[in-house]
Amino acid sequence: MSKTILYLIYLGVVSVILLEVAVRLWGYSNHYIYDPIYTPFPSCQDIPYVHKSCLEQARARGLAVINTDSLGLRSEETCARYNKKAEQEIRIAVAGDSITFGEGVPETSDTYCSQLEKILAKRLSRQVRVFNFGVSAYSVREMAATAACRMPEVQPDIMIMAVIPEDFNLGRTGTVDRWGYTVHASSDIAEKDSKIKKVLRSIHLTYLIRDVYYSLSNKNETDKQEEVPESYEYVKKFCKAAITHNATPVVVLLPSLGHSFSDEFKERLHRDNVLFMDLSDIVSQFSKKDYMASAFDPHPSPPVHRVIAKRIADYLLSHNIVPQK
Repeated sequence: MSKTILYLIYLGVVSVILLEVAVRLWGYSNHYIYDPIYTPFPSCQDIPYVHKSCLEQARARGLAVINTDSLGLRSEETCARYNKKAEQEIRIAVAGDSITFGEGVPETSDTYCSQLEKILAKRLSRQVRVFNFGVSAYSVREMAATAACRMPEVQPDIMIMAVIPEDFNLGRTGTVDRWGYTVHASSDIAEKDSKIKKVLRSIHLTYLIRDVYYSLSNKNETDKQEEVPESYEYVKKFCKAAITHNATPVVVLLPSLGHSFSDEFKERLHRDNVLFMDLSDIVSQFSKKDYMASAFDPHPSPPVHRVIAKRIADYLLSHNIVPQK
C-alpha cells in the first residue's frame, strides 16, 4: 500500500512538472507574470494601491516593460518630476484601468496616452502633457478617487475618465500585499501576505488553472451591461471632482472585446449633460487577431491604441475642449 501511495505521489509530481513545462513553452501565462510594482496608497481611502514611483525597466502585466515617474505614473522617462504648469501648457489627466495603463503594450510610447500627447502637441504647436493615471483592475470607484486625491497635483485642464463596462463592477479591485503584488478581493486560497501565494505567482500552471475555473464558474453570466449600474454614481463623483479643481471632465467609453455599453447607459450620460465619446465601434475596425495584444491577451494592441488616441484628439479639438490659447 505504501509503495502504491508513493508511486501515485511520484506520478502526480511528475505530471505537474511536465504540465508546468508545457504551459511555459506554450506561453499562455506570460502576460500574467509581473514584478512587484504596486504599493499601498494610504492617503485616500478608496485607492487601495498605485504603482511604485521611480520604477526603471520593471516588468508589468501584459509583457510591458515600464518606467514610472515621481508620482508612480507610467512614463517614458523614469522618475520624471514636474514643475508648475507653464502659462501656455495644456495638461490632461487620464484615469482608467488596464487598457489606459497599457497592459499588453510593451513600449510606453505606444500607449494611447503617450500617442495623444504627441498628436495634440503637433496639431496645436504647444506644450502638451498627458498624465497616465491608469492602473490595472481599477473600477470607477478608484477612478473617481483618483480625480479627487491624485490628479489635482498635476494641475490638469482636462480630466478624462476612460471606462469599459467591467469597470462598473466595484468588486474587481483587490488590495496589495507586503511585496507589491495585487491580491484579488475574492481570493481565498491563503492569507493576503502568505508565502504560498508568492510561490504560486511564479508557477505558470497556476494561471491556466485559475482561468479554466473562472471560465467554468462564470459560464452562465451575461456580458451585457446593466441598463444603468448603481456604480454610475462614481461617474458623477468624477465629474464633480474635476469641476471642483477647475478642469473639464470628459468620459471616454473605450472599446472592449465581448462587452458593450447599453443604450440606456449612454442616454443617462446625455441626460446628465456629461461630455462623453463612445469608442466602442473601434472593435469592429480590427480582426480579433489584430485587436488583441497577443494570442492570449485580449487587451488592445498598439495599433488599436493609436486609433484611440486619434479619436480622442479629434473629439477634444472639434468640441473646443482643449484650450486653444
